[in-house]
Amino acid sequence: RSAAPILSLTVSTLALAALDGCSNLQGGHSLGKPRAYNLKVVPGESLRQSSATVDVVGINPSELEKWRNYSLRDYFRPGDPLRTDAMKATVNFVPGRQEPLLLKTTDPIWNKWLRAGVQYVVVVADLPGVFPEGKAGSQDPRRQLVPLGKRCWNTTDLEVKVQAGGVTVMTTPRE
Repeated sequence: RSAAPILSLTVSTLALAALDGCSNLQGGHSLGKPRAYNLKVVPGESLRQSSATVDVVGINPSELEKWRNYSLRDYFRPGDPLRTDAMKATVNFVPGRQEPLLLKTTDPIWNKWLRAGVQYVVVVADLPGVFPEGKAGSQDPRRQLVPLGKRCWNTTDLEVKVQAGGVTVMTTPRE
């Protein structure tokens, strides 16, 4: 048997774990205490002539599975209860107005999130085009789960890029 498929699966699993939990890279230890970051959400070049709505949602561990598996098609439908009730910051990227969303550590939303026990933010984007439903967590290109634990990052500045093809965390997680 070849070890290549196992190695490939392990590398892929570690890469996902870095953003989808971080604890697997810490020898089973916790993420560390959650903290506020300077979180910047920027549009990519491929969105210059398109419109996209992006939500940055604070979630606690008890909500993690729901947010990993919730249909983003349903989430962005008008009146969706999960979106309505979410603790979120929203940015709309439209042609001619592509200003990044910057949530500084001093933004009041961080206090709200941390008081509520938030340990992750999920960045979800309503992007132009058709995307297949049913992919969990960060396997859906329109969704990225970002852990907020101190042990996950070597910096207090996090950057997320939103492009026509999906959402990408640009900041390298701590190994």
